[in-house]
Amino acid sequence: MIRRPPRSTLSSSSAASDVYKRQIIIKLGSSIIDNRDEMIINGICTSITEFLKENKEVMLVTSGAISQGMKVMDVKNKPKDIKKLQSLAAVGQQKLMLMYEKIFSEHDFQTAQVLITHNDINDRVRYLNIKGTLEELLNNGVIPIINENDVVSTEEIKFGDNDNLASMIANLVDADLLIILTDQKGMYDKNPDSYKDAKLINRIKIEDLKEFDSDFSTHSEIGTGGFITKIQAAKRADLSNTYTVIANGLEKNILDNIFTNDDAGTLFIPSEKKISAKKQWLDTTDSKGSIIIDDGACRAISDNNSLLLVGVSAVEGYFEKGDVIQCMDNNHSCVAKGIVNYSSVDVTRAKGKTTDAIAEELGSEFSKELIHVDNLIIIET
Repeated sequence: MIRRPPRSTLSSSSAASDVYKRQIIIKLGSSIIDNRDEMIINGICTSITEFLKENKEVMLVTSGAISQGMKVMDVKNKPKDIKKLQSLAAVGQQKLMLMYEKIFSEHDFQTAQVLITHNDINDRVRYLNIKGTLEELLNNGVIPIINENDVVSTEEIKFGDNDNLASMIANLVDADLLIILTDQKGMYDKNPDSYKDAKLINRIKIEDLKEFDSDFSTHSEIGTGGFITKIQAAKRADLSNTYTVIANGLEKNILDNIFTNDDAGTLFIPSEKKISAKKQWLDTTDSKGSIIIDDGACRAISDNNSLLLVGVSAVEGYFEKGDVIQCMDNNHSCVAKGIVNYSSVDVTRAKGKTTDAIAEELGSEFSKELIHVDNLIIIET
C-alpha cells in the first residue's frame, strides 16, 4: 500500500470540495501485451478508466508493436535485421492502437497515439513540444498512448526499452507516480530465477539502491529490457521526485492492489532533492563526445561548482560549442553531463593550462567556464 502518497495528493488547506489530480504514468511491457489471457489487458485498462473517473491524469507507455506485428505476419522468431523489425513495428503498431481504442471506447474514453524517437528527446525544442502536446491531450480528457517510433528508429537512436522512455516522460511532465507493469513481482534481494530463498522488497529508498548487491539481469524472451532497465527507470524518475512502483501486471486487479495492499510490487521512494527541468533533459539526451577530468575537477563539480578547462586531462570524440558531453573520471566512469562552452578542438588546445595561461595564449574568448554549473548534472553511480 502506498501509505505516503505522491506530493500532489498530500492534504492542504484547500476546501473539501476541491478535487486534486494525481498524474500517473503506467508502462506496460510486451509480456503483458502479448499474454493470451485477454482479461489481463482488459482489466488493466478498466482500472485506468476508474482512475480517470476519479479525476486522475493517466498516460500509458506501451510496448508490443513488434511482437504484435510478429503475430500478424506469423513470424515465430524475432529477427535481428533492423528493416524487418521496422516493418513488423509498422504492422503491429496499428493492431496495438486498435486494441486500446476498442477497450477504452467501450468506457467512453478517447485515446491518442504519441510516437517518439530518441532524436525527439535530444532536441530541446521538440522535447518541449512533446510536453505541450501531452498537456493539451490531458486537458481534453484524452489518454495518451505513448510508444517509441520503431518504424523510423535505428539501432543508433533506439531507447532500447520503454522503461527508459516511461521515466523520461515522467521527468518531462513532472509526474507523481510511475507504475511499471511487467512479469516480475518487483525487486528482490537476489535473483529469484537463481535463488529459491529470494525475498521481495516492498519498499526501498532510491538512495539505498547503491548499497544493494542484486542481480538485475532477468529478462523476458519477448521484450528488449531486463530488470536492470526498470531500476534505471526508477533512478531517473527520482530526478523529478516521482515515485515508482514495479509490479506484476499479470496479477488480477494489480493497479487497484498497488494502492490498497502492502505486498503489491516494490515501491521506490524518491529522495527529497529535485533538479531543474533543464537538468532532467540533460540526463535524457545523448552525448556528442566526452572529456576526462582529474580528481580535483570531480570534487569541484560534486560541490556544485562549474567545470573549468584546467581540470581536463583528455578529450574523446568530436563536439561543438553548445553540445551535450559526458565528463568521465580517470576510471572512465561518467560522473556528469553538461552543455559545453567550447568545441573539442578548443578544449584540446586549452586542457591542463591555468586560467592565466589560457587567456595569455588563446585570448579572452576562453574566459568562460568549460561547463557552467547551471548546465551541468551530476550522474549518480
